Amino acid sequence: MHKFSGFMKGMATGLVVGAAVTMITDPMTERDRHKIAKKTEGIFKNIGSVIDTTLGMMH
Repeated sequence: MHKFSGFMKGMATGLVVGAAVTMITDPMTERDRHKIAKKTEGIFKNIGSVIDTTLGMMH
């Protein structure tokens, strides 16, 4: 379980760092940002659901 926890923290950190680097290197218009924010919200909900399901199966 400890290795899985470390893996999940690494994935989350990589996701955040990658998004930050992408935004810094590729500036967008306000409209594009709004679209991406809506899509990202849905993606994070799906990721959270998958993580909850996975943790539920492990217990």
